[in-house]
Amino acid sequence: MTDYTIARQAMVDSQIHPMGVVSEPVLEAFGTVRREVFVPANQQGIAYCDEDMPVAKGRWLMEPVTHARLVQAAAPNANDNILDIGGATGYSAAIFAKLSARVVALDTDAGLLSIAENNWRNLDCAARIIPHQGTFADGCPSFGPYSLIFLNGSVAEVPAALLDQLAPHGRLVLVVRSAGDKIGRAMIIAKSESGSCGERVLFDAAVPYLPGFEPKTSFVF
Repeated sequence: MTDYTIARQAMVDSQIHPMGVVSEPVLEAFGTVRREVFVPANQQGIAYCDEDMPVAKGRWLMEPVTHARLVQAAAPNANDNILDIGGATGYSAAIFAKLSARVVALDTDAGLLSIAENNWRNLDCAARIIPHQGTFADGCPSFGPYSLIFLNGSVAEVPAALLDQLAPHGRLVLVVRSAGDKIGRAMIIAKSESGSCGERVLFDAAVPYLPGFEPKTSFVF
């Protein structure tokens, strides 16, 4: 029988920390949120492998190292209003709920949101998370503007509507993987007081596309 407490600490000590994640709050969040709760029962024994974990058709939990590095780059704090996009069964929102005041969890799939809500209740973090069903690319303007927007998957292009929902000094953290690229670029895009946006590439990352953010197909005649 798997000892998930040991497996979780091994994930932090052997995977996440050696790859440059040194933020104590981030390490604590990944060391306390029970990742096995957010995967199907038949995959709980491998929940802490450093792989993208399928949780539904076309939906994944991001691999722990990439996820933790992105969260550290996002630098969430207690005053943040966070929009977490495409978190599926709710693991990412649960991580952010350990690090911030409020998380709006946006997903297109009502069934996954229901599973996520149950998971949050079981882990006593539901009070800080607002579930919202909607289209990923449209974001969730009704609870914005956001000081942090986080995408749980790759996009072929940066969604303009999400940039519009960033507050001044807000940041958008995502992986951009253009058409034809096997590896994407983890990036942070920051909005200035004047509304202009500047981007910074963080590291290479191979993350599955979020549904609706795949490269657009073109026809050749």
